[in-house]
Amino acid sequence: MADLYAVDLAFDLLDTTPDAVLAQVRRHLTGDGLLSPRGPAWRVGGMLVGEFGPAEHDGWALTVRQEIHEDQLPALEDLLLLLTPHIRPPGPVGRIRHHAHESPDLLVLREGRVVQLALDRR
Repeated sequence: MADLYAVDLAFDLLDTTPDAVLAQVRRHLTGDGLLSPRGPAWRVGGMLVGEFGPAEHDGWALTVRQEIHEDQLPALEDLLLLLTPHIRPPGPVGRIRHHAHESPDLLVLREGRVVQLALDRR
């Protein structure tokens, strides 16, 4: 059985985000990009979505729900590293859950980086 993860991201990017960074986000959301699948999820349930557009109050809003294989985790980390300096702080930016776990780990912006906070899985 594959090691699949449900990844949910929801955050705003600052209006000062460079065009090259915005273009990278758009590439990930289209074609065969990391965040491009749409429709029913294969293993984690629900639908796969990805939306990117102007935020309510300046800047850009990104909302994504994807099912990714563990081999894609480094690409996700690279994308978050690229976006971190441009995320409107503070607070949570998303969550990630292995398909076999009941609860997700939180992805939180702290001190200029996105960190994964594991919940107690007792």
